[in-house]
Amino acid sequence: METDTSFAPMAEEFLHRTSDIIWCTATTVDSKGRPRSRILHPIWQVTNGLPVGWVVTGRTPIKTAPLAANPHLARMYWNPAQHTVSIDCLASWVSWVSDLDTRRHVFDLFMTTPPPLGYDLGAFGPKEHESEVVTPLRLDAWRVQMLRPEQLAAMDLVPRTWRR
Repeated sequence: METDTSFAPMAEEFLHRTSDIIWCTATTVDSKGRPRSRILHPIWQVTNGLPVGWVVTGRTPIKTAPLAANPHLARMYWNPAQHTVSIDCLASWVSWVSDLDTRRHVFDLFMTTPPPLGYDLGAFGPKEHESEVVTPLRLDAWRVQMLRPEQLAAMDLVPRTWRR
């Protein structure tokens, strides 16, 4: 398997694929080691040369307990054309009290990114970044794999991989 040590060669295709597919499955593991999957809508950026994702969500017990026990998440993007992007990452909640700049950045990111990737957070309650209704969840990727449909057709099942 070919592994890139720099994310730069993959960055453009990664951002294109995740922005095009939009929705991904996200799997966490609870305190008893049981996996749980859900659908999420992150927006990814490349920050200091590394992939960083943002999710705006409610900080509910069903989300906070598994992440407190194990902050690792597995993400999988797939579309009918057979493009896949799998992402392993660490998740961390953005502090409502001490990190208003990051909250403002994430709120503005979702509000100003054109639909369907971006969307009006006001439809779900918050009218501004200081709302307690939602909390940004930061995703710091440590491994990304991408596979293209032409690889499947050629039976070349070795994905392009980046590992931090």
